[in-house]
Amino acid sequence: MSIGYVECAHCGEVVGTYYVTCPYCGYKLSARKSTGMDPLYGMTDDEFHKRFGSM
Repeated sequence: MSIGYVECAHCGEVVGTYYVTCPYCGYKLSARKSTGMDPLYGMTDDEFHKRFGSM
């Protein structure tokens, strides 16, 4: 399995496809593809609340 990369449309930095928002500028990236990974920083708010509930 390989991790894909995309270029942020806002700042031009190359980021992994598992990001929901660009870690450099905060721009919301297009809908992410499933990578088989489940990193916390790649979850949307809805995914987080479904998994962990409100804290």
